[in-house]
Amino acid sequence: MLHKVKELQLANRMKKVLKRHAIEIAHQIPGRIRLKSPNWKNNPHIVNPLINQFKHETRIFSIDYTAETGSLLITYDFSPVDHLKQLEEWVEQIERISIEGEKQ
Repeated sequence: MLHKVKELQLANRMKKVLKRHAIEIAHQIPGRIRLKSPNWKNNPHIVNPLINQFKHETRIFSIDYTAETGSLLITYDFSPVDHLKQLEEWVEQIERISIEGEKQ
Protein backbone atom coordinates (compact mmCIF):
# COMPACT_ATOMS: atom_id res chain seq x y z
CA MET A 1 0.00 0.00 0.00
CA LEU A 2 2.78 2.43 0.95
CA HIS A 3 4.51 1.66 -2.35
CA LYS A 4 1.37 2.66 -4.30
CA VAL A 5 1.03 5.91 -2.34
CA LYS A 6 4.66 6.79 -3.06
CA GLU A 7 4.12 5.91 -6.72
CA LEU A 8 1.11 8.28 -6.90
CA GLN A 9 3.03 11.07 -5.18
CA LEU A 10 5.90 10.67 -7.65
CA ALA A 11 3.50 10.65 -10.61
CA ASN A 12 1.91 13.91 -9.40
CA ARG A 13 5.30 15.51 -8.86
CA MET A 14 6.45 14.41 -12.31
CA LYS A 15 3.37 15.91 -13.94
CA LYS A 16 3.91 19.24 -12.16
CA VAL A 17 7.59 19.43 -13.12
CA LEU A 18 6.94 18.51 -16.73
CA LYS A 19 4.00 20.93 -17.02
CA ARG A 20 6.05 23.76 -15.50
CA HIS A 21 8.58 23.32 -18.32
CA ALA A 22 5.98 22.79 -21.09
CA ILE A 23 6.90 19.10 -21.45
CA GLU A 24 4.23 16.48 -21.96
CA ILE A 25 4.26 12.70 -22.04
CA ALA A 26 3.02 11.95 -25.54
CA HIS A 27 3.22 8.18 -25.19
CA GLN A 28 4.46 5.71 -22.61
CA ILE A 29 4.82 1.96 -22.33
CA PRO A 30 7.17 0.12 -19.98
CA GLY A 31 10.69 0.75 -21.19
CA ARG A 32 9.76 3.46 -23.69
CA ILE A 33 8.53 7.03 -23.31
CA ARG A 34 8.05 9.92 -25.74
CA LEU A 35 8.32 13.42 -24.32
CA LYS A 36 7.27 16.47 -26.35
CA SER A 37 7.65 20.20 -25.90
CA PRO A 38 6.91 23.13 -28.17
CA ASN A 39 10.15 24.65 -26.82
CA TRP A 40 12.12 21.76 -28.35
CA LYS A 41 10.82 22.23 -31.91
CA ASN A 42 13.84 22.99 -34.09
CA ASN A 43 15.83 23.97 -30.98
CA PRO A 44 18.54 21.32 -30.55
CA HIS A 45 20.56 23.71 -28.35
CA ILE A 46 17.81 23.37 -25.72
CA VAL A 47 17.52 19.58 -26.02
CA ASN A 48 21.21 18.67 -26.33
CA PRO A 49 21.99 19.23 -22.61
CA LEU A 50 19.21 16.74 -21.73
CA ILE A 51 20.47 14.23 -24.28
CA ASN A 52 24.07 14.60 -23.10
CA GLN A 53 23.06 14.14 -19.46
CA PHE A 54 21.00 11.03 -20.12
CA LYS A 55 23.57 9.41 -22.44
CA HIS A 56 25.56 8.58 -19.31
CA GLU A 57 22.66 6.90 -17.51
CA THR A 58 23.26 3.15 -17.45
CA ARG A 59 19.54 2.33 -17.53
CA ILE A 60 18.85 4.39 -20.66
CA PHE A 61 19.45 2.50 -23.88
CA SER A 62 18.76 5.25 -26.43
CA ILE A 63 17.45 8.77 -26.88
CA ASP A 64 16.19 9.97 -30.25
CA TYR A 65 15.38 13.63 -30.87
CA THR A 66 13.01 14.70 -33.64
CA ALA A 67 13.46 18.43 -34.19
CA GLU A 68 10.40 18.82 -36.42
CA THR A 69 8.00 17.59 -33.73
CA GLY A 70 10.00 18.66 -30.67
CA SER A 71 10.02 15.16 -29.21
CA LEU A 72 12.40 12.84 -27.43
CA LEU A 73 11.93 9.09 -27.63
CA ILE A 74 13.68 7.42 -24.71
CA THR A 75 14.09 3.67 -24.35
CA TYR A 76 15.20 2.47 -20.95
CA ASP A 77 15.53 -0.53 -18.67
CA PHE A 78 12.17 -1.01 -16.95
CA SER A 79 13.31 -3.60 -14.42
CA PRO A 80 11.56 -3.06 -11.08
CA VAL A 81 14.76 -2.65 -9.06
CA ASP A 82 14.62 0.88 -7.63
CA HIS A 83 12.30 1.93 -10.45
CA LEU A 84 10.68 4.75 -8.46
CA LYS A 85 14.00 6.07 -7.22
CA GLN A 86 15.36 6.10 -10.77
CA LEU A 87 12.32 7.95 -12.14
CA GLU A 88 12.57 10.52 -9.39
CA GLU A 89 16.26 11.13 -10.18
CA TRP A 90 15.48 11.56 -13.89
CA VAL A 91 12.71 14.07 -13.17
CA GLU A 92 15.07 16.05 -10.95
CA GLN A 93 17.66 16.10 -13.75
CA ILE A 94 15.08 17.22 -16.31
CA GLU A 95 13.98 20.03 -14.00
CA ARG A 96 17.55 21.16 -13.28
CA ILE A 97 18.57 21.17 -16.93
CA SER A 98 15.32 22.88 -18.00
CA ILE A 99 15.82 25.64 -15.46
CA GLU A 100 19.41 26.14 -16.63
CA GLY A 101 18.19 26.31 -20.25
CA GLU A 102 15.58 28.92 -19.38
CA LYS A 103 18.23 31.14 -17.82
CA GLN A 104 20.27 31.24 -21.03
